[in-house]
Amino acid sequence: MPKQLNNNSSLLYKEKWLTVSYQPVSLFTLKRSDATSMAARSNLVPTPYAIKMALLKALLESQGKHHQDDFEIWIKKEFSWIRDLQIYLLPPEQLVVNRNGYKLRYYDQTADKADKNRSTVPMQDGFVFREWIHLQGELKICAGECDNLAELTQLFAQINYFGKKGCFFQFLPDATQQTDTPTFTPDPTTSFTVQPMDDLGKKTTFNRINPFSNDKAQIDKDRIIEPGFLPLRLRSTSARYDFYQRY
Repeated sequence: MPKQLNNNSSLLYKEKWLTVSYQPVSLFTLKRSDATSMAARSNLVPTPYAIKMALLKALLESQGKHHQDDFEIWIKKEFSWIRDLQIYLLPPEQLVVNRNGYKLRYYDQTADKADKNRSTVPMQDGFVFREWIHLQGELKICAGECDNLAELTQLFAQINYFGKKGCFFQFLPDATQQTDTPTFTPDPTTSFTVQPMDDLGKKTTFNRINPFSNDKAQIDKDRIIEPGFLPLRLRSTSARYDFYQRY
């Protein structure tokens, strides 16, 4: 008589990776980590750090109100598995980077810090440099290894923008996939564009990235920046734009 399989043996084949797709519906911009407030180049796609922060935002807005009594315990557990996610990105088929310069008036926040008795000019002129990116096609995100794919899918479904507020993306539920291995991974042999990718450190805590906490995050410890490879090839460029195509 054949030996009956243990019911837990099916867990060995449980899917661990989730692939989701988004349709860009507006221009995208996300300042690089090494940018200044006045001059900033944009990342070509959302970084793992930006994606995980979007997941945390969706988590807190949808479930935080139900954990007012045990918030510290709950957020520690939830933050851990989101922090430890490995995230891969597949850019849309075409990208156009538009470079823009703006002249604006802003408040000089440093003028009254050196000398409290000195009169200050409330507004001053300034010139800022920004990049806005038109994405044509679908943005794919592969995240894993994770045992909470159902919850992860719900969180991704609630995200409607990445990067700067107003950079809207439409979640495509019919394109969601659950697999036991990543559907795609970075391949340096077919990747012609390098983008700095910031991510959460492996030992960082929620209080470190919480802006309402007194704990301070540290670069290269709580927020790490590593080179990321994108399968994009620069087809044409000028002083005003860059045109990329996915390889």
